Amino acid sequence: MYTNSFFPITQADQVIWLSHYALRLPVIGPTCGISSEEIAGTLEDINCHIWLMQTWHPAIQSDAKKATSFKRHIIDDDTSDIEPYPLSSVFTDIPKIVTPGIKKRLLNQVARIKTNSNYSETIGHDLGIIAVTNNVEHLIPEPTATVEQGSDGNRVRIDFNKYGHDGIIIESRINNGDWVFLAIDTVKPYYDERPLATGNSHETREYRMRWWDKSIAHGEWSAAVRVVLGS
Repeated sequence: MYTNSFFPITQADQVIWLSHYALRLPVIGPTCGISSEEIAGTLEDINCHIWLMQTWHPAIQSDAKKATSFKRHIIDDDTSDIEPYPLSSVFTDIPKIVTPGIKKRLLNQVARIKTNSNYSETIGHDLGIIAVTNNVEHLIPEPTATVEQGSDGNRVRIDFNKYGHDGIIIESRINNGDWVFLAIDTVKPYYDERPLATGNSHETREYRMRWWDKSIAHGEWSAAVRVVLGS
């Protein structure tokens, strides 16, 4: 995950870094031997990279969750309410989908910039390619939970940083009940879109999580975060 590198770990920070690099590369790249053709290709790579992370992947993840919820509703629920069939996301302004290997091409380019005779520490800082060591060890996740309006009513949004881990495993409990498995999530944020239990006008929901790496849960549970859902 490029720990102790200039390339950020979290996707949010990656978007910031990529946007800055795309802004400065056309200005500085030629000084360090990067041709205009290569710069154009790098900008296409970055545009595709950001779109996949910010737009396409979250939308597809949301589509999958809605599809699962709809399937369970139709197959398992015993109510007469019929929910509308969830529609798939429609994308506009789709960027050019580049050949695989964006990150490898980008890191190779940075390596060549650093070996160019015109390269300096000033250029490195300007491009954001000076490695920064992160000595902070995150032993447990640090989630936050908020209630927001979703497409089908109120839902709980759970935010977290992965700090280089594959993902997290989430447990939840309602109204001080037992902790139960909720989800394994590798893309933040996670949305809890479960409806209120029959007869409940509101619920106190709590969430806790552990790290999830290579299909194994490990580490201590995080502190529980709590929200009230409903009226």
